[in-house]
Amino acid sequence: MKYSSQGKQYRLDLFPTTLEKSLDPSNRWYKLAGAIPWEEIERVYNKCLRNKHRGGGNKPVRMIVGALIIKHKMNLSDEETVQIIPENSYMQYFVGIEEFTSKPIFDSSLFVYIRKRLDLETFNDLTLAVMEEEKRREEEAGKKRVEGNRGREDGVRGNHPANNTEKEDGKEDDSFMDEDGKYHSGCLKVDATCCDVEVKYPTDLDVLNDAREVSEHLIDKLCKLSASPKPRTCRKQARREFLRVIKKKRKPKTLIRKGIRQQPGYPGRNIQSVAGMVSGSSTSILNGLNRTGRQWIGTIIKVYHQQKGMYDTKTHQCGERIISVFQPHVRPIVRGKSKSKVEFGAKIGVAVANGYTFIDHFSRDAYNESVDLKTHVEAYIVRFGHLPATCYADKIYMNRENRAYLKGLHVRAAGKPLGRPGKEMQTEEYKLQSAKDMGKRNESESTFGTGKRVYNANDVRAKLPDTADAWTAACFLAKNVMKFLKGLLWLLFERSKLGLGKKFLMMDRIFLIQRATAA
Repeated sequence: MKYSSQGKQYRLDLFPTTLEKSLDPSNRWYKLAGAIPWEEIERVYNKCLRNKHRGGGNKPVRMIVGALIIKHKMNLSDEETVQIIPENSYMQYFVGIEEFTSKPIFDSSLFVYIRKRLDLETFNDLTLAVMEEEKRREEEAGKKRVEGNRGREDGVRGNHPANNTEKEDGKEDDSFMDEDGKYHSGCLKVDATCCDVEVKYPTDLDVLNDAREVSEHLIDKLCKLSASPKPRTCRKQARREFLRVIKKKRKPKTLIRKGIRQQPGYPGRNIQSVAGMVSGSSTSILNGLNRTGRQWIGTIIKVYHQQKGMYDTKTHQCGERIISVFQPHVRPIVRGKSKSKVEFGAKIGVAVANGYTFIDHFSRDAYNESVDLKTHVEAYIVRFGHLPATCYADKIYMNRENRAYLKGLHVRAAGKPLGRPGKEMQTEEYKLQSAKDMGKRNESESTFGTGKRVYNANDVRAKLPDTADAWTAACFLAKNVMKFLKGLLWLLFERSKLGLGKKFLMMDRIFLIQRATAA
């Protein structure tokens, strides 16, 4: 018996070319595409553009923002994001492509310009637009739920679960009007964290070696531009001395200090050679360097003075310490965590409202996050038009000044009060309320965990300060969009449950009519 293979290749042109007709509506990207308020997002995004009167046209906003969401949801690089969208028809539909195409939607370098164009306030506005859309859908679902309950009350109640009345969501109604006539509603949860950048763990020897190598590269470039002979750099000797220390399995303090004493002289001599070449040239040869090259000169000078000063004073601390020649804006942030006492990146102050995350403060330097509380409350008032009813924060936020500020606004400060514990704190009611407050405050901690582990907010790969800020904000935007998708799926479930209740009500009526007819 002759065997014939059944592995037949189907022709792609047999399927419909229009994506909307050929895709499964239950797919997550399909649902998101029809639920996200693209018109409102386009209005927010267009504020960042400066081509209203001149310049070329921009890509569609749905394509730009959709590609950003896909990138950070799937943890892809810029190049992989542009490659994976033509391979997935659902992603193409999500970014607004009507027909299937195998061509890239745009070049991967466009992501850099997008990150330069968007700022933190724009990402917060995008999140606010998504949150308002969810609120609108919840209100519509609530109206339909009330109408369904009225229909069940008008009919005959059965014993099945669909006819049992349920509470809305089990949420607390904490809205009230204070003595000053100001409206309070909702809760504000604030906290701060550090978003690490992708940089190797810095040591003094590594920073000095990078400064030496960069200064040698600058000398080679300037000599080529000015057609002058290369000055003496001792690069082979410096490299040999660096490897003699760095390759040791065990490095005693005396050996490290000896290496730090030797290394600063090499970049210092190179900077003097660069200064001599610039001053001896009839024309400014610095114009031949790009912006990064000119910035490197200032960075190397600063590294030399910092390392020389710390060596002379026998300390390991200095102001605005540079830990990377290639990313001089990155600072060490002392956090005191069990995993690592020092983190390298930006410190952000985050506010969580209705499950959505907003970044209100972004700083490269370490600071006391207690000063952010007023900023968070003021931003809450601007976003929602009223004051919060309760503020959940860590102990570091609840100092005397912040407690007096919240008390003046009639906002409840959830947390352990200052001073000795009173008798009312020993009651079971107070302990139960404290446990509830602590559980609600943990939402900000879970936000950081989700943003870092799932959306890689602790592995920022953008190298420039403004693009790194946009990278971090885009991670939390993707998290907020996925939270919106979960809320959308819950509303669909509630709608289907309401339809099931109507079906049970109709069955009851038919059963009663049949029984009356038989009688």
